[in-house]
Amino acid sequence: MNTAFRIRDIAAERGTKQRGYVTVGETPLGPIQIPLAIIHGANAGPTLCITAGVHAAEYPAIDAVLRTVAGLDPAALCGTLVAVPVVNSPMFRARSAFVSPIDGLNLNRTFPGKANGTISEVIAHVLLNEVVARADFHIDCHGGDVPEILWPYSGYAIQGNPAVDERGEAMARVYSPRIVALYRDGTSLAATKGSLTSEAARRGVASILAESGSAGGLDPSDVQNHMHGISNVLRFFKMVPGDPVIREKRMLAVDQFVVDARRGGLLRLAIRIGDEIRKGQEIAEVCDVFGDVVEKVVSPADGIARIIWTHKVVNTGDPIVKCWIVEPAPPFAATDAFIRTAA
Repeated sequence: MNTAFRIRDIAAERGTKQRGYVTVGETPLGPIQIPLAIIHGANAGPTLCITAGVHAAEYPAIDAVLRTVAGLDPAALCGTLVAVPVVNSPMFRARSAFVSPIDGLNLNRTFPGKANGTISEVIAHVLLNEVVARADFHIDCHGGDVPEILWPYSGYAIQGNPAVDERGEAMARVYSPRIVALYRDGTSLAATKGSLTSEAARRGVASILAESGSAGGLDPSDVQNHMHGISNVLRFFKMVPGDPVIREKRMLAVDQFVVDARRGGLLRLAIRIGDEIRKGQEIAEVCDVFGDVVEKVVSPADGIARIIWTHKVVNTGDPIVKCWIVEPAPPFAATDAFIRTAA
């Protein structure tokens, strides 16, 4: 059946690609709009939604979605791809980190939103109910925001629905370069309240968080991480030809910890993002304004440096590094056949 796929007034016939804007509110000078693209494949299949720019200074995620939309041929697509490259247009325009310049809210703590709320709440409501809810699967692409250097990973919030959870874990495993986090309420790795992925998964849409990018940058390797992950998910669900390519066995995040400063001063880091850190290892020193070392910061446990905050001057209690605690991921039949590690 040659049925168009429509979101508001953006409609794509089979075998076509359409794009436009969804208006969600207005400022005194004009409308607030979300850009949206629909690629409606020539052949039947599932619907995948990909979003970026929920935190709109995380640029590799945005660029990867833009490049994916530009490069995907609807004639070769089975199913439908719905893409929102910049969810949070007020943040994108203002180049702001974490929170909206209009209402001061962190959009990724605001879902499911409100139809009659502030602009962040309305964006959340429209995105979740009119866009993501139309999909079978969803990827929310992120990265380190302006003050964060980040090691790539992907995550899924376990819901207790076996069918949805299996699809979500499979997506996370084929997307991530190496580390997968499975969030479970009541554990030290609980789902983030008010996040897009957890709310989507609660509604039956297998939805993963995909992280790659750092400190407001646009490193090509971070863009490639996202594009490779999106391609793997499309292949896994047979929306495009080929099999997913997994280059490393997966590590499962089982816990995390933050190391902070107890003294104030200039921070001299001794680690880099992604480093494997041992308990008792010195990770930084803090010196005062006369150059005297006032603190040697050591790790309380073994871990992998997951986030390094970019500030080089610290106060008492400022975070320095957040670390994953990982272990080898258990077998997972749905994706293990795609692992191609070097001999």
